[in-house]
Amino acid sequence: MGLVLLSCQSGSIKDPEYRDIRDIRLIKAGILQSIAAIDLVYYNPNNFGVQLKDVHGDVYINDSYLGRFELEEKVQVDKRSEFIVPAIIKLDMIGAVKNQRDLWKNKEALVRIEGTAKVQKAGMSVYVPIKYEGMQNIERLRTLVSR
Repeated sequence: MGLVLLSCQSGSIKDPEYRDIRDIRLIKAGILQSIAAIDLVYYNPNNFGVQLKDVHGDVYINDSYLGRFELEEKVQVDKRSEFIVPAIIKLDMIGAVKNQRDLWKNKEALVRIEGTAKVQKAGMSVYVPIKYEGMQNIERLRTLVSR
């Protein structure tokens, strides 16, 4: 584990690159909370693969809390390749409805994700922070709030 941590500290590990959102589907609609599944596409620019598990965090749109996400299953990440993170999002419907006007007003919004992931390689594990912030097309997310 020391080698993994040393590599992280030396900056030789590159962060995964966000690519796209695929396949958003509503699993359960509720008044206070709805549950949705979403496939997030990333690219691993590193020359080695890892396994992701125990991934969780919070999602914000235009600095308004949208909900909590967690990994649906373990994900094997191959070196220098795209990979899909099948996440479950527990949507805060009160906050989503309260901020629905902002969602309908624009095609794009500032999406911010903050969380942690357990990364495993060769039997060693380390928790790493997940941070993403950027303008994203949110048309596909609107269907979750408007149902």
